[in-house]
Amino acid sequence: MLSIPQYLDFAYTGKTKEICSFFLELLQRKNEVLYLHSQQVANYSASVAAKLGLSRKEIGIIRTAALMHDIGLLSVPNSIMNKFPYLSTRELAQYKRHCIAGCSMLENMEEFSGIIDLIRSHHEKWDGTGYPKRLKGVNIPLGARIIAVADYYDSVINPCATQWQKSHQEALQELLSAMGTAFDPEIVKAFIEAIVPGNTIKPVPVFNKKGSGEKIKTAAAALPSVATKVAETSETKEYE
Repeated sequence: MLSIPQYLDFAYTGKTKEICSFFLELLQRKNEVLYLHSQQVANYSASVAAKLGLSRKEIGIIRTAALMHDIGLLSVPNSIMNKFPYLSTRELAQYKRHCIAGCSMLENMEEFSGIIDLIRSHHEKWDGTGYPKRLKGVNIPLGARIIAVADYYDSVINPCATQWQKSHQEALQELLSAMGTAFDPEIVKAFIEAIVPGNTIKPVPVFNKKGSGEKIKTAAAALPSVATKVAETSETKEYE
């Protein structure tokens, strides 16, 4: 785990560093898992941005946005977070407001103008079914598309509530299955290549229609340029 100051690539003018550290300390006091999640998402996002060949400045902005992407959850009770994703309609509406809440906390701070849109858009989906603005495709900022993939992966392998936890292998399969719907296919590809070089992904069948029984392909086959093979054991080693 990298230490917090290594993420803060904005110029240390004014109180930028102090403000970031303040919000991260609040996250830690609220929920230790959420605090660690923010750091892991920043790690993954920086790796993907580098894999895509972005500039050092762009990588710095994206990883700082990733570190701060969930500060809006400070306004959401832990009782709701611990139930996610199994929420009532009212609870879900309250949870979804955290994207806007996070932006509101930083909107008058000029130092953070470069990350506001990334925080607001990290739950938008490639097919336009996300929130809060239902942006679609390339209308979603690139940094937000990167954070979305990293956020999903870490949130299911290290969830706030262990009963919702999934394995590394299951998380990768779900990312592959959601290419072109929830996530930008190129970002998913770069994510897998960045965190699982020479990966082993078990080919789980993907069916054409629910209950049809017609096998059309495996999820792993969606990435023909990523080397895949059948895992010899039931579990692969967790990413560390």
